[in-house]
Amino acid sequence: MVAELLGIPSLTHTREVTVEGSHVTVRRETDDGVTVLRAELPAVVSVNEKINEPRYPSFKGIMAAKKKPVETKTLADIGVEEGSVGLANATSQVLDFAGRPPKGEGVKVTDEGDGAEKFVGFLAAQKIV
Repeated sequence: MVAELLGIPSLTHTREVTVEGSHVTVRRETDDGVTVLRAELPAVVSVNEKINEPRYPSFKGIMAAKKKPVETKTLADIGVEEGSVGLANATSQVLDFAGRPPKGEGVKVTDEGDGAEKFVGFLAAQKIV
C-alpha cells in the first residue's frame, strides 16, 4: 500500500537483498522455488524472518534504552500539513471489529473401544477432515 501511494516498486517476502548502484535485487522463496526480482530505486522492500539472525538486546542495552529521552515531534516538525492527515484523508476505513470469542468448553470423550471413531466424528463435525 505504501509503495502504491508513493508510486514506487514493491518487493515483498524478501530473504536476501543486494543494492547495486540505482538498483535493488532481492531473492524470495515461493512455492515453486526461489524467485529473483530486480527493481530501480527508490523501492519498498519487506523482508521475512529468514533475512538474518536476530540480535537480542543485552540487559545493559535494555537499561540504557530506558534512560534515553523520547523526542515528540509535531506535524510541522516533520513537514506534514495538518489538512493532509486524519480521518478525512484516510485511505481505508474500519467498518467493524470484534474481539476473539471466549474459549468454549472442551469435549471429553471416554474411550470404550470406539474412541478413534468418536475422534474422527468430532473432527468431521468441526469440518477439519
